[in-house]
Amino acid sequence: MRHGVAGRKLGRTTTHRKATFANMAVALITHVPRVLDIRDAYASDDLVIAFGLLPLANWVVLTPPAAYALWAIGIAGLVLLAIGGRLAKPGLVVWVVAMWLLLAAEATNIKAYDRLLAWQALPLLFAPIGERNLTAKWRSPFAYWVLVVLYVTMYSMTGWAKVLLEPHWLDGSALAYTLVELNFGGKPLGVWLSGHMALCRVLGIATMIFECGFPLFVLIRKTNPWWLLAGVGFHLGILLTLHAGTLSLAVIAAYPALLDAELARRWWARIAAPVTTAPLPA
Repeated sequence: MRHGVAGRKLGRTTTHRKATFANMAVALITHVPRVLDIRDAYASDDLVIAFGLLPLANWVVLTPPAAYALWAIGIAGLVLLAIGGRLAKPGLVVWVVAMWLLLAAEATNIKAYDRLLAWQALPLLFAPIGERNLTAKWRSPFAYWVLVVLYVTMYSMTGWAKVLLEPHWLDGSALAYTLVELNFGGKPLGVWLSGHMALCRVLGIATMIFECGFPLFVLIRKTNPWWLLAGVGFHLGILLTLHAGTLSLAVIAAYPALLDAELARRWWARIAAPVTTAPLPA
């Protein structure tokens, strides 16, 4: 029993480290190129798109120099996270604060992958990062369950919205339209696919099954890895057929932390045998 507990600690620690590294890589891919667009995206004088109950742009107003400074602070936090060790958690905190301030300044023009990266970063603050001998310590699974709730909510809401409110996903026409939509469609593979309604019908139904079934099958040990593998294929398909930025990469980045901990421990033991040859602590 003690061996099993230590194994779960090792598995959860390994998956959280991999998820943290993957999120850091996606964040760098997403935020580094934005230095050329900071004035327009975050500090535009005519940014008047805030509305609703919480007009963030009325409360967080950034000048171009302030926006550049926040961007630099956020990137510095990601560098600290990459260095790791005792600098990892402070670097993550710095990045989270800078990123949320920039997103608030952008008002309602916030991309889906920005929102996802921001929410992914919060549970990782409570994950075991940059510590030694983690298999000998007790760690709460709080970060894991927050990520589970985040992903279950994300998939179930989009899936059941299609089932209940968008019946054209059943005949494939909704997917076909999305693939050629002005803002997100237009990729060659997507345009080709939109002309094959039989394929669009199959993929549309498969999308609804995957999204609606995610809350159940990701929590069952036997189906957990297969559902995550299906998710990788699903998001790679989005990456190849739609202009959705780094959304697919951001979603997949946290998948290692959703992998069943005992299964992750066994896989890690095969991949990095020298790391686990020492007897697990009692």
